[in-house]
Amino acid sequence: MIKNNKYKTYLTPIAVALTLSLAGCNGSDKDANEAEVLPSTVKIEYTSFGVPHITASNYRALGYGQAYAHAQDNMCTLAEQIIEVRAQRAITFGAGDSNANVNTDFGTLALNIYKDAENAVAGMTQEQADLLTGYVEGFNQAVLDKGGAQNYPSPCRGADWVPELSIVDLHAYHLKLAMFASGGALTTQIATASPVPSSKSLQKMLQEVASKNQDLGSNGWALGRDKTESGSGMLLSNPHFPWVGNLRFVENHLQIPGEINVTGVSFVGVPGVLIGFNENIAWTHTVSQSKRFTTYKLTLDAEDPTRYLYEGEYLDMTSQEFTVSVKNGDGTSSEVLKTLYSSHYGPMIGWYPDGTAVSYRDANANNGNMVSQWLAMDRAKTIEEFEAAFETYQGIPWVNTMATDDKGNAFFIDGSRAPNLNSFAAILVKDFVNNDPVGKALWQGGRGQLVLDGSMSLFEWVDTGKTPIPGVVPFERAPKLLRSDYVFNANSSHWLNNVEEPLEGYSIVYGPEQTIRSPRTRMNATMLQEKSAQGISGADGKFNLEELKQVVMSQRGQLSEMIKDQLVDRCTGVGNITLDSQDVVDITAACEVLANWDGLYTNTSQGAHLFREFLKVFDVGGEQVLSDSLFELAFDVKKPVSTPSQLAKHTGSVTSDPVLQALASTVQHLASVNIPLAAPLGALQYHMKNDEKLAIPGGGTIDGVFNINTGGSAKVKSYGYPVFHGASWLMALEFTADGPKADAFLTYGQSHDPESEHFADQTRLFSKGEWRPVLFTEQQIKDDLVETIELTLK
Repeated sequence: MIKNNKYKTYLTPIAVALTLSLAGCNGSDKDANEAEVLPSTVKIEYTSFGVPHITASNYRALGYGQAYAHAQDNMCTLAEQIIEVRAQRAITFGAGDSNANVNTDFGTLALNIYKDAENAVAGMTQEQADLLTGYVEGFNQAVLDKGGAQNYPSPCRGADWVPELSIVDLHAYHLKLAMFASGGALTTQIATASPVPSSKSLQKMLQEVASKNQDLGSNGWALGRDKTESGSGMLLSNPHFPWVGNLRFVENHLQIPGEINVTGVSFVGVPGVLIGFNENIAWTHTVSQSKRFTTYKLTLDAEDPTRYLYEGEYLDMTSQEFTVSVKNGDGTSSEVLKTLYSSHYGPMIGWYPDGTAVSYRDANANNGNMVSQWLAMDRAKTIEEFEAAFETYQGIPWVNTMATDDKGNAFFIDGSRAPNLNSFAAILVKDFVNNDPVGKALWQGGRGQLVLDGSMSLFEWVDTGKTPIPGVVPFERAPKLLRSDYVFNANSSHWLNNVEEPLEGYSIVYGPEQTIRSPRTRMNATMLQEKSAQGISGADGKFNLEELKQVVMSQRGQLSEMIKDQLVDRCTGVGNITLDSQDVVDITAACEVLANWDGLYTNTSQGAHLFREFLKVFDVGGEQVLSDSLFELAFDVKKPVSTPSQLAKHTGSVTSDPVLQALASTVQHLASVNIPLAAPLGALQYHMKNDEKLAIPGGGTIDGVFNINTGGSAKVKSYGYPVFHGASWLMALEFTADGPKADAFLTYGQSHDPESEHFADQTRLFSKGEWRPVLFTEQQIKDDLVETIELTLK
């Protein structure tokens, strides 16, 4: 189908003005007012699985085409996010359970997101303004082309709340996304904080905040010339993100001839490619352990809970009154007024009975550089150009980056924005989180938060004058590493991203060094270091593309390889175990299942869930994951990949053996929820696509499996392990003499519309482990072409 669409632009007055002044592309960062109006064209070629290949004449047209493609099946996703950044959830959807929508609106207003976006528009670079203006136009036109709400995708069909998008709306969404792992996770706390002390402890509150992002993870490998059979660069991308909501990826291929040619995945509403490759560079991201915000514990004036101690004097908090409109059940509306407070650090998030309160400061507040940085990365031709994007923009908010190139370099950087503490303050903080019981509990081995003394200027952020916003760590002091063999990350801190060259001496705000690593990090390192015929990379320890794909599909588990056989030896012939409850449990059958289990987490593996539930008895959370009591050999900083290890020995009676007690309690629990001991994992671990139940392979953090698809430490229920997050975009790539070659899955499919043919197609592939190619060349696209749309902008 060829569709020529000459249309009228429907924008807010601000966006109309920008469209008139920003249209066109000259490839520079001139002031937006210097732009001239030029005609723009865009072609969208769809190939299998609904992947759009978008070729445009300039950046405005590129943004237009990307938005037009995004909106076809996924417009509801962005529409709901725009309602949120406008602080209109409550008036649109009602108060929500426990006033969730009201609280979100108040928190959003307090974060000042929309006003910051309004103020930022005039200062955008030419390319960012062009890209966002085009995206706004493309989204609005796609909505109009639906011909009415009755034709919207099914998640919002018939809705009267799908908004007309403006450039301020879109930029506000980007600011909100930048704060996803900081202020965005604190909106409820901000909205509900008042001078009346909370019954909830500070530790409990921060644990709840941390739990919001606990399922975000990822594995990322960049292999250099010394680690690949071809001698060129290779990349393995495996972000772990939600399968529903606004953090679902969509795939797109973007081209402006002679200017940019990049393919990969983005979020709906974010122009450009976030994870992917061009002709010379490939990169991926993992969620970083760096701290995007610091919390400050304030000592309050006993006579006035809105005054706090700072350097020997009491300071007044500032206050602001906000109003949120709420849709009532009978269709009427009402207004809720609330006064919210801030310290000089930032918004207040809690008051406590001991005469203290907590505020925080956000490193990603008003981070308007994300799109510009990703665009610079998309266009980079060398590792040096790629690295320069981090120095120029410092716009990556909360992820690490691994990259490789066609020359066989492997590059790592934690380029996320992080608070810049002075060296003495950092030493004190490190001592607090390592040695103080309260500090340890809040830190969680690096997975938790920093709580600083708000009464001392010592803990203020230091401004170097070298960063886009005051007080964040400058580029030159961020952890980074360039190698010719490999770099990797699996959400542990920067320390062990290459086992042969640990990164040390960085600020505590980037996470701990010389400490225990998670089982999944250790599984990554194990597969990278192996040199044996039985290892995935074979006896030479070098990878080809098929071996790299097998890293994901092997479904190996760090803990099963380490202690499963020892557990079988321990339980064989034991029979009955008496629990503390005096219940008697026969573990004979469980022991036989574990003995016969292949130790993997495939769909057909029998016993994986039994071992997983056994491990949960020893779960302590945080970076450590599993209790020291499970292991005989403790963590050794000189052997960080192989320790802790070996099943803890027991010299007492069989009944008093904590390992056998744990196995017996696991058997009892599985019986109570009617889950057979020998059930295949695929019968229990699944994702529902409409009425289709699809088995999903992989494990969780506790299993130490690369391909992560489950989370949490709660015991399994009768419904098994429904998958709602985990492996999302899976891509294995190598640079060849003919250019980049990649295979991939978008595990949940390109569309969030259950009526779309691309809602479940790739989930079926993922369930069966059948990779599909990423089409990049003109010939590949031509050979698989399904549909073409051509659009002209005026």
